[in-house]
Amino acid sequence: MNASTIANVLLIGVAVVWILARQVRRARVKPRLLWLAPLILAYFGIRALPASTWRVPADLGLLALSAAVSVGLGVWRGQTIKVWREADGTWWRQGSVLTLVLWGALLVARGVLYGVDAAAGHRDASGLGAILVTLALSFAAQNAVTALRMNAVQPLPSGPPAAPDAARSTVIPSQLDDHERLHARQHERIQARREERRERREARGWG
Repeated sequence: MNASTIANVLLIGVAVVWILARQVRRARVKPRLLWLAPLILAYFGIRALPASTWRVPADLGLLALSAAVSVGLGVWRGQTIKVWREADGTWWRQGSVLTLVLWGALLVARGVLYGVDAAAGHRDASGLGAILVTLALSFAAQNAVTALRMNAVQPLPSGPPAAPDAARSTVIPSQLDDHERLHARQHERIQARREERRERREARGWG
């Protein structure tokens, strides 16, 4: 194993740990990254693929098989990620234990495919470029499912918020009722004082 291979293995290991940590952590959904991250991975993956890969049918067949497995697991993972929207309209997501299990299944599948490619003498079909390309496809499938689930949610009501109006409609009548009751009590006290003074006058007149 040469230095380049060791560096690639370490790079992939660090990327896997980083990806898994982010998958289960509560994080805000950034719509632009849903398509930008897979695009960047695919760009570097295609650049890293040997030119001979595109001319060897066996390499293309093994790469297509790896892509199909990655896409299938990506679609499945997208359905295991919890997606929700806060009251301010921002989107959030968080993976589950099953999300991690499916990532593990992808790693196992990559290992099996690497063994098949090596046994068939087509290591280029499981090199760094192939791994990045299939990882990009898996992410694209997962993010596509996430986007579809976001679009399926009913939009927030447009126009001015109704909460302040609703609050006024309940608070103002309550305040008016209190004012009317206070006014009625004051009126009753005034009438009582007038009646008391009238009775006193009548009492002095009779006396």
